[in-house]
Formats: sequence, structure tokens, C-alpha cells
Amino acid sequence: MTEANIPAALLHQVQESLEPVTPLASPSRRLLTFVPLALLLFLGPPMYYGWRGNLSLLPLWTSWGMSVIESLGGMALMALALRQAVPGLGVRARWIWMAFAGAALLFASVSLITAHILPTPFPDLSAWTRVAWECVFMELPFSLPSLAVSAWLVARALPTRPALTGGVYGLAVGLMTDAGMRLFCSIDQPFHVFAAHGGAILLGTTGGALMASIIERIKYRALRNQSG
Repeated sequence: MTEANIPAALLHQVQESLEPVTPLASPSRRLLTFVPLALLLFLGPPMYYGWRGNLSLLPLWTSWGMSVIESLGGMALMALALRQAVPGLGVRARWIWMAFAGAALLFASVSLITAHILPTPFPDLSAWTRVAWECVFMELPFSLPSLAVSAWLVARALPTRPALTGGVYGLAVGLMTDAGMRLFCSIDQPFHVFAAHGGAILLGTTGGALMASIIERIKYRALRNQSG
């Protein structure tokens, strides 16, 4: 169908709906938007709640060094999510699952190495649930706003796999938040770290997937209503 044989009413309707739009910045430029939040996630928890009392007993490469590595791993995942949100720039699903596996390995390695270098006694078993939930709730004031900003950055594009993309940026926020929390939480016992800190990361991943899916459904329904 060419412009010559398009019904005039349809052509007029299409022309009336055209509006100027702001070009979408590249994923790398949009990633720069998240740098201040990454710094907040890294320094916010220990500065707000207090630095862990045994921080000086840890070697510098274990305390600050591993937190920096974990935070950079989160930034790499955020870059992947922002790229995955743009049609034509995304990678295959298997590479995303490999990124999930790499993030889990990074979190486990950082946690186990720290626990090996500075073993810490676990609190009384009757209080372990309370202590675990305290860490989870302490992460929320930092992770939730960052999760919302991540959802906004991704929603400005058009992810073809919203749940998978949302899971990636949720995992990214979780890793970056944990990088700061380990500078506050002085309990390095693996059971606590995997249950509390790992649980918070899992919640962020699940929350990101749900947020991205819901946002894309809302966008689709709004587009249908406009076209109808």
C-alpha cells in the first residue's frame, strides 16, 4: 500500500497522531544516570546504620575490595538490563541466564571468602530469624528507590522480554545493596548471609521481574486504548 491509495481519513488520522519524541540515549549514557545511586547503595547503609565493628580486622582487599567487586558486578548487570531493554541490542536468553549464574557465584564467593578469613559466631539460634529480617528490612530503604529508578530507565525503552530484563536489574540492585550492607553487617556466618542477604537479593530479582512485566502490560493497554 502506497500513500497514493491510502484512504484520506486514515492518512489524516496517522498524521494527526505524529508527535516529536526525545531520542532514547544509548545504554552506556543511561548507565551513567545510575552511578550516583550505585554510590549511595555502596556507602549509604554503613554510613546510615554504622560501620561494622570488626571492619578493621578484615584485610583491605576483603572488606573494601570485595565490596567494590560486588558493586561493579551489579553495575555490569545494570548495563546488561539497559541494553536488553532496547530491541535489536539484546543478547540471547542463554547469555542472560549465564549472567544470573555469574552473579550468584560472585555473591557466594565474596560471602564464603569473608567468612573464612574472619569467622564470626552466629547469634543465639532463638534470635536468628529476627536478625535475618532486620538485615532484609534495613536494605529496603536503599534498594526500593533504586529499583524504581531502574524500572523507569528500562520502561523508557521497549524490552521484548520484560520479566527477564526486570530480573536482571533487580539482581543488579540486590548485589549493589549487599556490597554496602556487608560493610555494616558484622555477621559473616554463611547461614545468615545466604538466608538474609541472599534472600534480599532474591526478593529484588523477583520484584524487578514483576515490576517490568506490570509496567509493560500497562504500556500495552494504554497503546491499545489510544489506537482504539
